[in-house]
This record gives sequence, structure tokens and C-alpha cells, in this order.
Amino acid sequence: MIHPPSLGDLAPFRSNHRILEAIGAPVPPLIASDARSGVVVVGDLGNVTLQRHLRRARGPRAALNRRKLYREACDLIILMQGQAGRVMKRGDFAFRVALDRERFLFELDHFHRHFIGGLRRLTPSAGDETLLRRFYEDLAGDCAALAQAYCHRDFQSRNLMVHRGRLHLIDFQDAQMGPYTYDAASLLRDSSLDIDDDLVSEMTGHLALGLGRGPEEFRTDFDLVALQRNIKDLGTFAYMGTARGLASYLEYIPRTLRSIRNTLIRSRRYDPLFACLEEYVLTYTRRSVDAAERA
Repeated sequence: MIHPPSLGDLAPFRSNHRILEAIGAPVPPLIASDARSGVVVVGDLGNVTLQRHLRRARGPRAALNRRKLYREACDLIILMQGQAGRVMKRGDFAFRVALDRERFLFELDHFHRHFIGGLRRLTPSAGDETLLRRFYEDLAGDCAALAQAYCHRDFQSRNLMVHRGRLHLIDFQDAQMGPYTYDAASLLRDSSLDIDDDLVSEMTGHLALGLGRGPEEFRTDFDLVALQRNIKDLGTFAYMGTARGLASYLEYIPRTLRSIRNTLIRSRRYDPLFACLEEYVLTYTRRSVDAAERA
């Protein structure tokens, strides 16, 4: 792997690898590195991601295996949040960087520009623009106000490898402090996989117990962060599909919209906003985009 050079042991990859290895998290072994070039040689974990493994799974044991793997993934979240703080140093990347209100607002603005304006080619009215911007401010502030914990930041099925019968972590160089439900939202509101609601409920209950939170408190905080992350995902998919010309990313949008809709209807707080989001976000189809392009 090649990372930006210069920081040596304090570089994000090296720093987070040290933290995760010290707490017994299943990361690939660091074989060799060169700080000046940024080249890092790590152990090979194969090419079977959790996403690929679950998509291949068939037969009566598939559901049981899925539950086992998701519980193992949730146990990794509990491990990271419970143990990373004791080995983290002041100079570590994760100590210095956090997912905060400004970052969440940046991501929501990116969504506004690239999904609503770029992909959908819609221009909200002045009143709707104000309503949406107020929603972004409130959502970013509420997420930033949650208890902070060490989080992987992109803890989803494409960054978990199934190797020798257990899960291993990759793509952890951006691990930093963030809302304590952030990794759970990444895992259980994954835009690349369909996850049964019963499984989500079971795993959020397991996480709440492992993290010492009440189940209702955890689920409320989980839904809040999942909403922000899924909206951010829409912005990423729209940007990749339009500005970068990678249409395959657009395939993830319908599943992400279903997650957003399900989260919105779980709370009455979003009722005043629902019609606005329905118009500019939730009614997306490839056909609607094609019609806008023809117009």
C-alpha cells in the first residue's frame, strides 16, 4: 500500500495500526515500511470481503453464519471503543482528529450540491432551501453532540475481510474519534447490502449491552447517525456517478434511500420535513434523472 509520506510512526496508517494491534484487533501484520516513500507492506488477507462472502452464501446455514459474522463485527466495535483509549497517545492521528459538526456539515453540503443539484438537477425554492439548510444544521449539531469514541469511520462490509474463518479489519487509516454509534451505523446501514430489520434490532441490542447503553437510547442515537451517514453516502454516490463518470455507484442509491425513509418514519421529529425530502430526495429513480437530462 502507498500512503502520504513524512510523518513516520505518527502517520495515520502507522498510528492506527499500532493502536489496533495493541488492543488485539485483527489487523494485517505490518511486514515492512518506508516512511520517506509512504510504501507499506502488509500481510495478505485474501480477496473475500464480508460483502462478497454474504452475497455468495446459500443454503440453510447461511442465516446462522450471517448472524455469527455480524455479532463478531459488533464485538470488534465494542473492543475498539472499550480499549483504544488506553493505548492512544496524544500525537496519534485519532487523538488529534474527530468527526465533528463542521465535518458533518461539509458532508451534508456535498450531498446537497451533488445529489440534489448535480444528479437530480433540482433547485429548491427559497423556502425549501431554508428548510433543508436548517435540517442540515440540526442534524450535524445533534450528531456532534453525542458521546465520542474511537471509530474506524468506514466500518462496512467492504472493509471487513473474511480470512481463515474470522473477520479482519482493513482501510483503518482514517480511524478517529466520532459519535459512539458511527461504526454501528456504517455496519448496519450499509449501502451495499440488504440487512434484515430483525438482524439490525438484534445487533443494536447486542451493542447497547456491550457499550453499557440503554437499548432505546442506543437505537435513537444509532438512527440519528445512520441518517447523517446515509445522506452523506448519497452525495458520494452522486458525485462518483456524475463528476467522475462511475455509473456503478448509482446502483447503491435505491437501497440507501430505503434506509433513509425507514429512519425518517421512525421519529415524529422529521414529520415537518418529510414532504420536502420526498420531493428532492426520496423520489429519485434512474428514470427521473433520464427525464431531467432530456429536458
